[in-house]
Amino acid sequence: MKTDTHRINTVVPRVALSASMGFAAYWTYLYFSQTRHIFSPQLDPLPVRTAVDSEFTELSLNVAPGVNLEGWVRMPKGLGGAGSQLPCAIYFGGRSEDVRWLLTEAHGFKNLPMVFFNHRGYGHSGGSPSEKHLVADARAIYRWVAEQPWCDLNRISVIGRSLGTGVAMQLASSAPVHKLVLFTPYDSLETIAKSKVPLAPVSWLLRSKFNSKDCAGYVHCPTFIVLAEQDDVVPHASSVNLMRHFAVEPLAAKVKGTDHISLPHDPDTQAMVAHFLT
Repeated sequence: MKTDTHRINTVVPRVALSASMGFAAYWTYLYFSQTRHIFSPQLDPLPVRTAVDSEFTELSLNVAPGVNLEGWVRMPKGLGGAGSQLPCAIYFGGRSEDVRWLLTEAHGFKNLPMVFFNHRGYGHSGGSPSEKHLVADARAIYRWVAEQPWCDLNRISVIGRSLGTGVAMQLASSAPVHKLVLFTPYDSLETIAKSKVPLAPVSWLLRSKFNSKDCAGYVHCPTFIVLAEQDDVVPHASSVNLMRHFAVEPLAAKVKGTDHISLPHDPDTQAMVAHFLT
């Protein structure tokens, strides 16, 4: 009996120590790999178009010492003439998204001038992504747009997609944004991370939390939330919880036949967004 008791007293601490070491190793891996898991920029940027449509002007915006963002202005034909001041929208992309796709698929947005930049570390943009950097860059982009002679200062709207909704929310809560559109938004990245890695101390490990629900009470502009019919990335419950926190109740629509990836590419969805913004 003493032998069995001694064996148990010896084995249990060893098992506990092994489990603790395993969890510690896993948490360490999550901490140091989170930038890749959260942002996951494409390693190979989308091919550059050999002949960019005359609607688009390529840009390079310096947002920090040694950090330039690649981007574009989309000015539909017939707009932007001398003396014109137009409403426009700034688009912030999602995880792994190279916004270059808008060069060929923005026609559904019709007569809406748009400005879109790749996040740091995405496409040919320099630097490394983080919540702090992306939000600072968003404010720099907003200031640049506001300085353009074709821009109506009172009608600068913002569009965010997936991860980019967290950027858009922080900008809209602190700048005079005219209208806000959110494709598949979430209440907070921390909440989603907790559901995916329940055994990890997410609150302590996560550096980029994108707590949109805390920003929502400071967003006073008209807001349109667009959801996919099937979304296996951002749970609908997370989007619905975000809606409850807005100072002004947002409009919302769920688009049939779409999923998390296809939603912003859908021409009818783009037309609906352009109608809301213009």
